[in-house]
Amino acid sequence: MGLALVQQGELEQAIDQYRQALQAKPDLAKAHNNLGNALLRTGRLPEAIEQYEKALQIRPDLAEAHDNLGYALLQAGKVPAAIDEYQQALRIKPDYAEAHSNLGLALVQQGRVREAMAQWEQALSIDPDFTDAHYNLGLALQRQDRLPEAIDQYEQALRIQPDYAEAHYNIGIALERLGRTAEAIAQYEQALRYKPDFVQARTSLARARGGAP
Repeated sequence: MGLALVQQGELEQAIDQYRQALQAKPDLAKAHNNLGNALLRTGRLPEAIEQYEKALQIRPDLAEAHDNLGYALLQAGKVPAAIDEYQQALRIKPDYAEAHSNLGLALVQQGRVREAMAQWEQALSIDPDFTDAHYNLGLALQRQDRLPEAIDQYEQALRIQPDYAEAHYNIGIALERLGRTAEAIAQYEQALRYKPDFVQARTSLARARGGAP
């Protein structure tokens, strides 16, 4: 019931359902984990962390709870602790694509870009349709001025999710740097089609057209 409510966006009702379930059976690790997810989506970060930790006290081998705790800790700015949780998730479940991808995001925050790229590549070897892994790998390649490779990763992301405005925008940035302005303009326009309030895309489009924002 709680999961269905989360999927419908009824987060407060879902939280109530999970709390009621846990009053009856406090040792339901997955219910603690799911409650943590609902709390996280309502911005209640400390409470979410507490629920993930309770889930792991009951089930230390619950890879999803380690991954979720890692994500919450990363949001709290606790990067080394987040990395540790992602690594624990991967020790339990080595083919956990999302944990590889999330570990990449944490490693980037420590400036460990090559290690992060290896994690995104690993995620894609497990799940070739992992949109965010393609996108994040594209960002890393773009920062290294490996623009054709970056464009390829963004295009892979768009093959899976054609309305990914940020991928269109970053293709535009890369194309503009390659001197392919007309193609860049088309990408900025696509970004704005899917996300009309995308300020950076609007500014870049105006620049590429040679006009003011």
